[in-house]
Amino acid sequence: MSLKPSMKNVVDIQGTLCLPIRIYFVKQGPSKYMSHLDLMRCMTRTIRRAGVPIWYTEGFNPHPFMTFALPLSLGTAGLCESMDVRLTDSMGFDEIKTRLNAALCEGIEVTEVNYVREKATAIQSAVYRIKLAMTGMSGDELSAALEDYLSQAEIIVQKKNKKKQLVDIDIKPHIMAFSVCAEGDGAVLEIRLPAGNALNINPNIVLKGFENTHGAVFTLCDVVREKLLTENGEVFR
Repeated sequence: MSLKPSMKNVVDIQGTLCLPIRIYFVKQGPSKYMSHLDLMRCMTRTIRRAGVPIWYTEGFNPHPFMTFALPLSLGTAGLCESMDVRLTDSMGFDEIKTRLNAALCEGIEVTEVNYVREKATAIQSAVYRIKLAMTGMSGDELSAALEDYLSQAEIIVQKKNKKKQLVDIDIKPHIMAFSVCAEGDGAVLEIRLPAGNALNINPNIVLKGFENTHGAVFTLCDVVREKLLTENGEVFR
């Protein structure tokens, strides 16, 4: 494995070359209920068991250097998750993938290992696919109700500000795109929302607003983050 000439090498204080790589993975099934802190612990154990030569931080308590692009909310599955690490020795991308998958827990699977191409700050939005069902509504009725709700000129919901205070905000201008269709006894909503450092709209806020409007709760609410997109709508890499 050779370093691309256009990439910038990272060297630690001891002069060791550290090659930054990005590990893409899915997080679903029982693992979607794993907190971000537990995910970091899981990945730390996995890397050690797999014997992948990654860079450790300096100091009294060294730990693997890992950064995640945009951590998931608890209970949300992800098909486009990524973790950046730095290699201190050569190892093929396919071998890294195989070693990690052999040591990972149920619900987490590495899908690709590649060079770091963009900074996480390039992420501007996320696409979610959400399966929903609600007591007293057929699939067609729920689909129509969601369509009407999301097509309103104004959608006021409560969101915590930086001071952790609940404030009313209009999320309608931030719904970048959506489509909804009936599926069996429920409905499937695909929605694109802002995601990243500047602005982040959690789909659960949108769904909670719908529940409050209709005075009922979803009996099924399966949220999957399918894509992370950059400003120009391209998939984050």
